[in-house]
Amino acid sequence: MSSFEIKGKVAPCTLFRPLTVDLVDLGADVEERLGRTPEFFRNMAVIVDLSALGEMRNGLDLNGLVRLLRDQGMMPVGIQGGNEYHERLAPNLHLGVFPESRPAPGRASNGGASAPFGDAAAMVVDKPVRSGQQIYAKGRDLVVLAPVGQGSEVIADGNIHIYAPLRGRALAGVMGFEGARIFCKELRAELISVAGLYRVSEDLPENLHGASAQIRLSGRQLLIESL
Repeated sequence: MSSFEIKGKVAPCTLFRPLTVDLVDLGADVEERLGRTPEFFRNMAVIVDLSALGEMRNGLDLNGLVRLLRDQGMMPVGIQGGNEYHERLAPNLHLGVFPESRPAPGRASNGGASAPFGDAAAMVVDKPVRSGQQIYAKGRDLVVLAPVGQGSEVIADGNIHIYAPLRGRALAGVMGFEGARIFCKELRAELISVAGLYRVSEDLPENLHGASAQIRLSGRQLLIESL
């Protein structure tokens, strides 16, 4: 009998997508933004997505970027969207190489909130989500009928609907679905994220604090709108 098993599993993983190869500017931005909620990002597994750099990626110091992220407490596990040099270098940095993610045919664009999961029924949670708990709706939407408390986390590959106060963290479209949205009855979140773009509580509009809201992507911008 074998002493181990190998099973295929797709787990949510945060994308870190640099928009510049200037590590001085990048380091300052990372320290400023991640410093607001350091515990949330500590030991977080991230894939470094270089696709947004275009030809600039040829001038990227990948070793320096990985060191920068590790110094901030994050755990880079792989890269995608790099060139041949980056892919040859990755194993020396203890990184895997992931295929560049592409929208699947028939998936909704940013203009619609329909999840691309066919007839998969939404996961429904009817009890409070308490501090330290994490709920993940894999391959479907998530519907929460009770409060999401501080220090808790609700995650979905599709949309998230919260018919109660949101005081914890909500991450929709975690596998890259940019058409995902978050709907909540009372926005008091520690962090919100759609397809890897996020805002922390300090960045939320003051006029929507405690209000019913929806969160969605428009291009590379995360929009927070009143319902």
